Amino acid sequence: MSKAYYPIFVDLSGRRCLVVGGGVVAQRKVRTLLEHGARVTVVSPAMTPWLRQAARARRVERRLRAFRPGDLRGMWLVVAATNGEAVNRLVAREAARRRLFANIVDRQALCSFIAPAMARRGPLTLAVSTAGASPTVAKRVRDELDALVGRRYVELIRLLRGLRGAAKRRLPSYDQRKRYFDDVARGRVFDLVQQGKTDAARRHALAILNTYR
Repeated sequence: MSKAYYPIFVDLSGRRCLVVGGGVVAQRKVRTLLEHGARVTVVSPAMTPWLRQAARARRVERRLRAFRPGDLRGMWLVVAATNGEAVNRLVAREAARRRLFANIVDRQALCSFIAPAMARRGPLTLAVSTAGASPTVAKRVRDELDALVGRRYVELIRLLRGLRGAAKRRLPSYDQRKRYFDDVARGRVFDLVQQGKTDAARRHALAILNTYR
Protein backbone atom coordinates (compact mmCIF):
# COMPACT_ATOMS: atom_id res chain seq x y z
CA MET A 1 0.00 0.00 0.00
CA SER A 2 1.49 3.34 -1.03
CA LYS A 3 2.07 5.96 1.65
CA ALA A 4 -1.05 8.09 2.03
CA TYR A 5 -3.32 9.33 4.77
CA TYR A 6 -6.96 8.38 4.81
CA PRO A 7 -9.10 10.21 7.37
CA ILE A 8 -11.51 7.52 8.50
CA PHE A 9 -15.00 8.80 9.10
CA VAL A 10 -16.83 6.39 6.80
CA ASP A 11 -19.48 3.82 7.62
CA LEU A 12 -17.57 0.77 8.85
CA SER A 13 -20.64 -1.44 9.21
CA GLY A 14 -19.59 -5.07 9.15
CA ARG A 15 -15.90 -4.30 8.67
CA ARG A 16 -13.59 -6.35 10.85
CA CYS A 17 -11.16 -4.10 12.72
CA LEU A 18 -8.38 -5.03 15.13
CA VAL A 19 -7.17 -2.91 18.03
CA VAL A 20 -3.85 -3.93 19.55
CA GLY A 21 -3.60 -2.65 23.10
CA GLY A 22 -5.84 -2.56 26.13
CA GLY A 23 -5.29 0.81 27.76
CA VAL A 24 -7.21 4.07 27.80
CA VAL A 25 -6.06 5.10 24.32
CA ALA A 26 -7.04 1.73 22.88
CA GLN A 27 -10.40 2.03 24.62
CA ARG A 28 -11.00 5.38 22.95
CA LYS A 29 -10.18 3.90 19.54
CA VAL A 30 -12.51 0.97 20.16
CA ARG A 31 -15.38 3.27 21.07
CA THR A 32 -14.90 5.27 17.87
CA LEU A 33 -14.84 2.15 15.72
CA LEU A 34 -17.98 0.80 17.38
CA GLU A 35 -19.76 4.11 16.78
CA HIS A 36 -19.08 3.62 13.07
CA GLY A 37 -20.45 0.08 13.00
CA ALA A 38 -17.20 -1.89 12.97
CA ARG A 39 -16.81 -5.46 14.24
CA VAL A 40 -13.97 -4.97 16.69
CA THR A 41 -11.44 -7.44 18.04
CA VAL A 42 -9.10 -6.36 20.84
CA VAL A 43 -5.85 -8.17 21.57
CA SER A 44 -3.84 -7.35 24.69
CA PRO A 45 -2.59 -9.16 27.82
CA ALA A 46 -4.44 -6.59 29.98
CA MET A 47 -7.51 -4.42 29.36
CA THR A 48 -9.37 -1.56 30.99
CA PRO A 49 -12.55 -2.37 32.94
CA TRP A 50 -14.61 -0.81 30.11
CA LEU A 51 -13.01 -3.09 27.50
CA ARG A 52 -13.54 -6.15 29.72
CA GLN A 53 -17.19 -5.21 30.14
CA ALA A 54 -17.57 -4.64 26.39
CA ALA A 55 -16.16 -8.14 25.82
CA ARG A 56 -18.54 -9.68 28.35
CA ALA A 57 -21.42 -7.91 26.61
CA ARG A 58 -20.12 -9.27 23.28
CA ARG A 59 -19.71 -5.82 21.83
CA VAL A 60 -16.10 -6.72 21.06
CA GLU A 61 -14.13 -9.92 20.70
CA ARG A 62 -11.35 -10.24 23.29
CA ARG A 63 -8.01 -12.00 22.87
CA LEU A 64 -6.31 -11.77 26.25
CA ARG A 65 -2.70 -12.23 25.13
CA ALA A 66 0.11 -10.57 23.19
CA PHE A 67 -0.31 -9.70 19.52
CA ARG A 68 0.45 -12.32 16.89
CA PRO A 69 0.75 -11.61 13.15
CA GLY A 70 -2.04 -14.10 12.53
CA ASP A 71 -4.43 -11.76 14.39
CA LEU A 72 -4.56 -9.66 11.22
CA ARG A 73 -6.10 -12.45 9.19
CA GLY A 74 -9.49 -11.33 7.85
CA MET A 75 -9.16 -7.77 9.16
CA TRP A 76 -9.84 -4.61 7.13
CA LEU A 77 -8.20 -2.11 9.46
CA VAL A 78 -5.86 -2.24 12.44
CA VAL A 79 -5.01 0.24 15.19
CA ALA A 80 -1.96 -0.27 17.38
CA ALA A 81 -2.18 1.58 20.69
CA THR A 82 0.54 0.04 22.83
CA ASN A 83 3.55 1.36 24.72
CA GLY A 84 5.80 -1.19 23.05
CA GLU A 85 7.77 0.18 20.09
CA ALA A 86 8.63 -3.34 18.89
CA VAL A 87 4.97 -4.37 18.93
CA ASN A 88 3.89 -1.22 17.11
CA ARG A 89 6.49 -1.75 14.40
CA LEU A 90 5.53 -5.39 14.03
CA VAL A 91 1.86 -4.44 13.58
CA ALA A 92 2.76 -1.79 10.99
CA ARG A 93 5.03 -4.15 9.08
CA GLU A 94 2.51 -6.99 9.00
CA ALA A 95 -0.33 -4.65 8.05
CA ALA A 96 1.70 -3.27 5.14
CA ARG A 97 2.53 -6.79 4.00
CA ARG A 98 -1.16 -7.71 4.03
CA ARG A 99 -2.18 -4.34 2.50
CA LEU A 100 -4.38 -3.34 5.44
CA PHE A 101 -5.16 0.14 6.69
CA ALA A 102 -3.05 0.73 9.79
CA ASN A 103 -2.94 3.48 12.37
CA ILE A 104 -0.07 3.34 14.86
CA VAL A 105 -0.87 5.82 17.62
CA ASP A 106 1.71 8.62 17.93
CA ARG A 107 3.79 7.06 15.13
CA GLN A 108 2.81 9.02 12.04
CA ALA A 109 5.60 7.53 9.90
CA LEU A 110 4.17 4.05 10.48
CA CYS A 111 0.58 4.97 9.60
CA SER A 112 -1.24 4.36 6.33
CA PHE A 113 -4.22 6.36 7.59
CA ILE A 114 -4.93 8.92 10.24
CA ALA A 115 -8.25 9.57 11.93
CA PRO A 116 -9.59 13.12 12.23
CA ALA A 117 -10.86 14.74 15.40
CA MET A 118 -14.62 14.35 15.14
CA ALA A 119 -17.78 15.75 16.67
CA ARG A 120 -21.19 14.24 15.99
CA ARG A 121 -24.56 15.84 16.58
CA GLY A 122 -27.36 13.71 15.22
CA PRO A 123 -27.03 13.73 11.41
CA LEU A 124 -24.17 16.25 11.45
CA THR A 125 -20.54 15.11 11.60
CA LEU A 126 -17.63 17.54 11.83
CA ALA A 127 -14.15 16.22 11.08
CA VAL A 128 -10.88 18.13 11.47
CA SER A 129 -7.46 16.84 10.47
CA THR A 130 -3.98 18.32 10.69
CA ALA A 131 -2.50 15.40 8.68
CA GLY A 132 -1.10 14.05 11.93
CA ALA A 133 0.95 17.16 12.70
CA SER A 134 -0.95 18.08 15.86
CA PRO A 135 -3.91 16.04 17.12
CA THR A 136 -4.20 18.52 20.01
CA VAL A 137 -4.81 21.42 17.62
CA ALA A 138 -7.25 19.31 15.61
CA LYS A 139 -9.28 18.66 18.76
CA ARG A 140 -9.28 22.33 19.69
CA VAL A 141 -10.49 23.37 16.24
CA ARG A 142 -13.12 20.62 16.37
CA ASP A 143 -14.43 21.89 19.70
CA GLU A 144 -14.60 25.47 18.45
CA LEU A 145 -16.43 24.42 15.27
CA ASP A 146 -18.79 22.24 17.26
CA ALA A 147 -19.71 25.15 19.52
CA LEU A 148 -20.15 27.50 16.57
CA VAL A 149 -21.81 25.25 13.98
CA GLY A 150 -23.30 22.18 15.60
CA ARG A 151 -26.32 23.58 17.39
CA ARG A 152 -27.14 25.97 14.55
CA TYR A 153 -27.41 23.40 11.81
CA VAL A 154 -28.69 20.12 13.26
CA GLU A 155 -32.36 21.14 13.21
CA LEU A 156 -32.00 22.56 9.71
CA ILE A 157 -30.51 19.27 8.47
CA ARG A 158 -33.36 17.33 10.04
CA LEU A 159 -35.89 19.63 8.43
CA LEU A 160 -34.32 19.33 4.97
CA ARG A 161 -34.12 15.57 5.29
CA GLY A 162 -37.84 15.49 6.06
CA LEU A 163 -38.56 17.50 2.89
CA ARG A 164 -36.71 15.21 0.50
CA GLY A 165 -39.74 13.03 -0.26
CA ALA A 166 -41.96 15.99 -1.15
CA ALA A 167 -39.17 17.58 -3.22
CA LYS A 168 -38.62 14.39 -5.22
CA ARG A 169 -42.31 14.08 -5.97
CA ARG A 170 -42.62 17.67 -7.22
CA LEU A 171 -39.17 18.22 -8.76
CA PRO A 172 -38.12 15.35 -11.05
CA SER A 173 -34.59 16.51 -11.84
CA TYR A 174 -31.55 16.67 -9.58
CA ASP A 175 -30.75 20.23 -10.69
CA GLN A 176 -34.22 21.43 -9.67
CA ARG A 177 -33.99 19.82 -6.26
CA LYS A 178 -30.49 21.21 -5.71
CA ARG A 179 -31.65 24.73 -6.53
CA TYR A 180 -34.64 24.34 -4.21
CA PHE A 181 -32.61 23.11 -1.24
CA ASP A 182 -30.00 25.84 -1.84
CA ASP A 183 -32.79 28.42 -1.66
CA VAL A 184 -34.27 26.90 1.50
CA ALA A 185 -30.95 26.55 3.34
CA ARG A 186 -29.87 30.14 2.70
CA GLY A 187 -33.05 32.09 3.28
CA ARG A 188 -35.92 32.68 5.67
CA VAL A 189 -36.23 28.99 6.57
CA PHE A 190 -32.81 29.00 8.22
CA ASP A 191 -33.67 32.12 10.22
CA LEU A 192 -36.88 30.51 11.50
CA VAL A 193 -35.03 27.35 12.53
CA GLN A 194 -32.51 29.42 14.49
CA GLN A 195 -35.41 31.09 16.30
CA GLY A 196 -36.76 27.68 17.30
CA LYS A 197 -39.79 28.01 15.02
CA THR A 198 -39.42 24.67 13.25
CA ASP A 199 -43.11 24.31 12.35
CA ALA A 200 -43.12 27.73 10.74
CA ALA A 201 -39.87 26.90 8.98
CA ARG A 202 -41.38 23.75 7.50
CA ARG A 203 -44.49 25.60 6.32
CA HIS A 204 -42.34 28.25 4.68
CA ALA A 205 -40.17 25.60 3.00
CA LEU A 206 -43.26 23.87 1.59
CA ALA A 207 -44.59 27.21 0.37
CA ILE A 208 -41.33 27.75 -1.51
CA LEU A 209 -41.61 24.27 -2.99
CA ASN A 210 -45.05 25.09 -4.35
CA THR A 211 -43.56 27.97 -6.35
CA TYR A 212 -41.26 25.63 -8.29
CA ARG A 213 -42.28 24.17 -11.62
